[in-house]
Amino acid sequence: MSRKSSPPATAYPGPRILFVGSDKGGVGKSFVSAVVADLFEVHGQECRIVQVDEQDRLPALFGDRVTTVAPARLDDLRRDPGAIVTAFDPLYAAIERALEDRTLLIVDIGGPQQMLVEEYCALVDLDADLVEAGAEAVWLTPATAEPEAMRGAVRTARAIGRVLPSAGRKIVLNGRDGPFRFYPGSPADLVWREGLEPTCRQAGAVKLPAIAPGSWLPFEAAGKRFVDVVAAEIASIQAWTGRSRPAAKVLRGDVAAFLAHASSAFAGIVAPNGGDGDEG
Repeated sequence: MSRKSSPPATAYPGPRILFVGSDKGGVGKSFVSAVVADLFEVHGQECRIVQVDEQDRLPALFGDRVTTVAPARLDDLRRDPGAIVTAFDPLYAAIERALEDRTLLIVDIGGPQQMLVEEYCALVDLDADLVEAGAEAVWLTPATAEPEAMRGAVRTARAIGRVLPSAGRKIVLNGRDGPFRFYPGSPADLVWREGLEPTCRQAGAVKLPAIAPGSWLPFEAAGKRFVDVVAAEIASIQAWTGRSRPAAKVLRGDVAAFLAHASSAFAGIVAPNGGDGDEG
């Protein structure tokens, strides 16, 4: 999965706009966006990113490929529909550009901004514009194995079905905090069986495995991308992490194994031939 060996970028037959969002914070949305962006690059597909958030992670990783839309006063915007439209003009401009030049666009949405983005989509009838342009869009909703994250994913998936009905929807089951298996009758089990599991069956799900504990944090702290790590020499891994050569080999191997599993999980979205992916 070396960045150097990626094939030339070509017009991609799959989704041209990929939204990543849920109204629950801390479920790995930017992590998912970064993984998917790297997987697109592995398959020779360039992408641009819009983040509706103020975090520094994606700009630090992808530089000027990232446009930040950060409405400062959410309450004021909710009281003034015209202000919402104006605030999201950079997002709409990025979508128009993506439709024109067919460059993949990833839209990463922070938890606090999720419902505002939904309101914006409804206000400007974005779905009609996407349909008219023949755009293919997918909305990824990450969730971790805890009740609030699962409830947020269910609410978000239902809302997107209303405001962007033409977009495909996928729940990303992020295994970061453990598997989606619960003690029978527990609160988490009830949310899973009565809420998220049926939503996964209806919308589709992508199972993203957990990366080995502690293996990604040193690279994240060093501002490295997944493809940076997989393509790096061991000496570079040592320099980035301060670890011994044997430990550096293990770290790189853990990241490579995770990226391979992620590539399989997201195959239906990022692979040129549109594989089925790892859906449940």
